[in-house]
Amino acid sequence: MSLQMKLVAAYLRRTRHPLLASPEKLRRALEQPRTSAPVPHELYQVNHVVSDEVTTPAGTFAVHSLVPATDAPRDTPLDICVYLHGGAYVSGLDVRHWSLISDLAATGTRVIVLDYGLAPEHDAEDALSLLDTVIGDAAAEAERSGHRLRLAGDSAGGGLALGWMLTTGHRDAASAVNRVGLISPWLDVTCSTPGLDALVADDPWLHPAGLRVAGEAWAGGRSLQDPLVSPLAATDSVLASLPQVRVWTGTRDILHADALALDGRLTGCKIRTTPGAVHVHPLTPTPEGRAARQEVIAWLSGGTDSD
Repeated sequence: MSLQMKLVAAYLRRTRHPLLASPEKLRRALEQPRTSAPVPHELYQVNHVVSDEVTTPAGTFAVHSLVPATDAPRDTPLDICVYLHGGAYVSGLDVRHWSLISDLAATGTRVIVLDYGLAPEHDAEDALSLLDTVIGDAAAEAERSGHRLRLAGDSAGGGLALGWMLTTGHRDAASAVNRVGLISPWLDVTCSTPGLDALVADDPWLHPAGLRVAGEAWAGGRSLQDPLVSPLAATDSVLASLPQVRVWTGTRDILHADALALDGRLTGCKIRTTPGAVHVHPLTPTPEGRAARQEVIAWLSGGTDSD
């Protein structure tokens, strides 16, 4: 484990862990307004950014599209990656997400970013209608242009990505997705995956007590065992319908248990484990994070596996 990773872990234990270890603190935090970080100014220097709004029965939500700033026309067809951010379904996009998204766009990929509604004001059902609309449009665009469509997400966004693939009624759109990339995905909002409890003491960031509060709020009227909110609750036959899935995970993360559980059930899944790495380590400024980040970007932009 690098010195930088140790420092990141120490920072997280001091600043982030207390909130997620206390259901009461988290509930109070959810009473406060929470918004996503806007597209950073520097991203406009290297990307063409188009920000739009999509209206569904649940409300109006921002959707951003980034393509590399080159001499080619902005509407030049490209491979598409829809990216869903993490944040336990209660926090929005932050600068770490935007940095990864910009790096992915730089490969010549059009990245579509959904600023979906957060719990408790919104829930999984609201997100489902938004994803159906946006991914449906992206699938149609990819089919017209002959390009490929990928789906990716980190943490809660990874869970939402997989949950949508398993439950959407928009099967044409789901079948158009040829790769799913997941960074430390949250795949069981009840935090009852075998092996998770043994990881709690060593995780400097996440704690099941707070995550369960967020997960219950996100489920809304759905069962906590609905595959949209807890993809690991899906049957093996439903999981078998997924395309290629890649997971990046670290061992100092309680959600490492979810990654291992998915890997054990899904034939088309490959998992990349980084010993000593914290939750969503490809988003961290560490040697381990940078190495994993390169793998994520290479694979989502069409590269092949190194193993």
